[in-house]
Amino acid sequence: MKKIRVKFEGGEHSAGRGVGFYRNNLGEALSKLDGIEIVETNPDLVHYPFFDLFYPTLPGKLDLPTIVTIHDLTPLVLKQLYPQGFRGSVALMAQKRALKNVAAVLTDSLSSKNDIVRLFRLSAKDVFVTPLAANIVYAQKPSASFLKAVKAKYRLPDRFLLYVGGVNPNKNLVRLAKAAISLNLPLVLVGSEFVKATLAAFSFKKLLGLQKIHPEVRAFNQLQALIADNPLFLTPGFVSSDDLNAIYRLAALYVQPSLYEGFGLPLLEAMTAGCPIIAANTGSLPEIMPAESLTFDPYSQQSIETAISDALALSAKDKQRLIKLGQSKAKDFSWDKTARATLAVYQKVLHGVYN
Repeated sequence: MKKIRVKFEGGEHSAGRGVGFYRNNLGEALSKLDGIEIVETNPDLVHYPFFDLFYPTLPGKLDLPTIVTIHDLTPLVLKQLYPQGFRGSVALMAQKRALKNVAAVLTDSLSSKNDIVRLFRLSAKDVFVTPLAANIVYAQKPSASFLKAVKAKYRLPDRFLLYVGGVNPNKNLVRLAKAAISLNLPLVLVGSEFVKATLAAFSFKKLLGLQKIHPEVRAFNQLQALIADNPLFLTPGFVSSDDLNAIYRLAALYVQPSLYEGFGLPLLEAMTAGCPIIAANTGSLPEIMPAESLTFDPYSQQSIETAISDALALSAKDKQRLIKLGQSKAKDFSWDKTARATLAVYQKVLHGVYN
């Protein structure tokens, strides 16, 4: 069977984003497999690795068999936190129409697949789960001297909670910050968005005091009010993968408090690095964690605080057992597996064969 020639489209929409990480890692892993060639011209099929709900990233007319990756539908699942507005609703309708023309949809988790089938009314047989994977750097054990240097570089305390990621309202960071304050525990918040000022667009409604505060802005403002000038909170901004690998290993506990996730890559990174973890029992997160992991109801402040306290109170033996289970579970995810699952979808689309 001749090689399948695949062209990745939509790079201008994914550059510099988390989905850029997906595109780059998937492309690299696919290029190592027999039976496939990543090309710029004369492809057999086209793969869009990014699908924006409210922007026309997918053409209405498709000339070749087309695969689209939809990572999650967070703004639709939690629509109370992401109001669409008129223009957003119109754009969403156009994107949904365009989606009807694709040959197959890829997504990161079974949770996201179920959402896509339910909310976009697609056939389950046309939606395929191809999970993400952590960078291999997180499986590499740094030296004691490097750990010491990273701790000093970011002025990390001896014992701290850790969160890595964005500040979107689905991340549920206000409750996490309140938990840190209630339990008097330092919390390190890694991510570039924690050190960026929010941009406010000019609006006559705002000028006249008639514009409602967007839920996303409201959540960010609440978080900033909690962490500003509070010594319990550290916001180092963006850190390199090597430094982050060390920070995972220095943390007492990684907490993923999200109301919803389509995957949860930082949680997988933490597990790979051997950091103890707890997470919300919602969305895709239970798919990533070992069944024995400590979880909590992300809508309950008490549940979050109890889970943190219980995790930190584990005996050294129980803590090590959960760490080993996390590392073992993390090995189920690799870019090679993701690439092979993706290639199987390409083959099905072109040849009607799915292995």
